[in-house]
Amino acid sequence: MIVILALLNIIPANEVMVYETNDKGKIGTIHVTSNFDSLGYHIVYVSDRVIEVTLDSTNLSTIAVRKIIENDTVLEITKRERFHVTFMGRKYRYGNGRAIYDRHTLDFALRGFVYTPGFRHMFRLHVPELTIVNAELEVLQEAVVVTPAGEFLCWKLKMKPRILFFNWVFFFYIEKEYPHRFVRYTDSSGKNSIMLKSYGIDQ
Repeated sequence: MIVILALLNIIPANEVMVYETNDKGKIGTIHVTSNFDSLGYHIVYVSDRVIEVTLDSTNLSTIAVRKIIENDTVLEITKRERFHVTFMGRKYRYGNGRAIYDRHTLDFALRGFVYTPGFRHMFRLHVPELTIVNAELEVLQEAVVVTPAGEFLCWKLKMKPRILFFNWVFFFYIEKEYPHRFVRYTDSSGKNSIMLKSYGIDQ
């Protein structure tokens, strides 16, 4: 089927979100803020690291990523004629003929597709930092998700990267109605999860 990508401003221009993370039993928090301008959507993730992201305004694909851990920049991605990637001091370039969605931005990127029952799509995923792979995205069902931020009717999505000898699958819950919030994440290991704790629109 033809995939219809997000139109301009399909999500709010300014958002503030807090997520609780469970990383193999270690509980953490991610604070996320976003704002929109002529360059696209600018998102900042703050946890034990800072990730600064710019996403395309028409399809929420990656334009730039900067990842900072303990005051050191460990990853930089910029989209020019080609994607320029600097990771741990090493530099790489990729073509940019089609949209690429970086793994750090999936909570926003998955808000940019129009989902229907039976939806299936293949997209390019930048994961890990030095590899671009195809990833299969599929709607499994509708699901009601209860979180500290409220109860949400969501699309339950399954994502499987096409990586040799990699058998994990990832599940994302995206709110059906506007503003199509990223509500929950789990994976097939059963040891990792993310859940929305609070949400607001910054006026």
